[in-house]
Amino acid sequence: MRSYLQLLLTLSLGVALTSGCDKGTPVGNALPQTRISIDEINLTGEDRLNSEVTLSWYGTDKDGYIKGYEISSDNTTWVFTTSQDSTFQFDIPAGQDSVDVDLYVRAIDNNDAVDPTPAYLKIPLKNTPPVAKIETTTQTTGTSIGVATYRWTSTDQDGNESITMAEIKFNNGSWYEVPVNQNLISFVIDPNIPSGPTTASVYYANNSTPQTTTIDGLEAGGSNVLYLRTKDIANSYSEVDTALAVTLVLPTSDLLVVNGQSASVATTYQTALNNSGITYDYLDYGTNGGVNQPAFWSPTVNLLLQQYDRLFIHSDAQVFQNQATGQTGALLALMGSAVQEFTNSGKKVLVTTSFGTLSDLSGITGTYPMTDVVTSPGLVRIYPDSVTYPVIDSASYPLLQSSNVLVGITPIVKSADAENFYRTELTPLSGWSGDNLVGARRRYQGNISEVLFSMELWRFNKNPQMLEDILNQILTNDFDW
Repeated sequence: MRSYLQLLLTLSLGVALTSGCDKGTPVGNALPQTRISIDEINLTGEDRLNSEVTLSWYGTDKDGYIKGYEISSDNTTWVFTTSQDSTFQFDIPAGQDSVDVDLYVRAIDNNDAVDPTPAYLKIPLKNTPPVAKIETTTQTTGTSIGVATYRWTSTDQDGNESITMAEIKFNNGSWYEVPVNQNLISFVIDPNIPSGPTTASVYYANNSTPQTTTIDGLEAGGSNVLYLRTKDIANSYSEVDTALAVTLVLPTSDLLVVNGQSASVATTYQTALNNSGITYDYLDYGTNGGVNQPAFWSPTVNLLLQQYDRLFIHSDAQVFQNQATGQTGALLALMGSAVQEFTNSGKKVLVTTSFGTLSDLSGITGTYPMTDVVTSPGLVRIYPDSVTYPVIDSASYPLLQSSNVLVGITPIVKSADAENFYRTELTPLSGWSGDNLVGARRRYQGNISEVLFSMELWRFNKNPQMLEDILNQILTNDFDW
């Protein structure tokens, strides 16, 4: 039979020294005596102890000293210890709300003599229900395109291992059981139901494959509240915890635009897209310090991008911090895992960005069609009379010029599987030298699938029509397959 005692022997050896016998006639070894620090615990009903109990004991020996103790819950099977106190984690049998546990302690002296009358204590225990909690600070909130992610925890004073089940539900839907060790859960609503009652696929942690059963109770285009409860081995449920409401909507286009810059820059790109007649869905991850960025880039953004065929990201060298993990990086790096999964499936992405000379390229090189940036002492500028030009199929792509002097231009080194796309006329200063490649692209099964500019296209504003033309050519024509 499994012992109820799980000893956490944390404190120092307890040794009680007594004086030996006076010299004279030899006498037999006196047996040790044992006492538990309290004689009895008179608690009943709701006043019973929970399953974690701290107790102490001591022993005496008239003609020697105590070298240790044995502890038992059945007066038959004993566990030796040299400590005089310990914290016990008792088990409450499955399905029972309360139990009385027996505890026996017997001292052993320096002659290995054992107390024949162990100290005894009956310990009245009552199960404590678990506590379940949804992290509202990291959950998806506001309006989200198809995806919501939540992290939750559950604790139990009787030991977290006593938690046997967790259940969730949306709104007035059915309770849905989840494994107690799956504390990060994402939901993707049914893509075929644009409004009204719907279901959602369930994803655990960073898995890209959903569970075989869906969860019901959601409202497409409406408010959705997640509820959580857990149950312990005594069949006691926690109080139900409530998440913040989130509105889940379906995509309206196969193109998603992700903004990683200020509101004014975002407006410039949106105007160009609108003038070109390009329809799109929009995510603002850049304004107000990136406050709208998701707590979990993976799996949230991975699942979100799965709903689209085309992706347009415009960003700069600004560094953001992930609120859940503390990870810092540029938007392209934070989105790296999601974009890699997106393009690996043959989907298409256009990126226009800038890099600082000291930019951390982790999560960027390899994911996008580049391996490095060009570094050199000195400075480089682009002047209004300079031209940024295509080196492939030049008739289809516009020449680009700025109405201002541009600094902070960082050419790139393309990846081996990429092709040169755009170069620019640079003016080096103070000894700068290097290549002038600022655009590269990749193909997937012969089709253009990835385009990267290491310059912010909105800055090339000498002729606003040029921005509309290049966006339209890439997003509409190049990605039309």
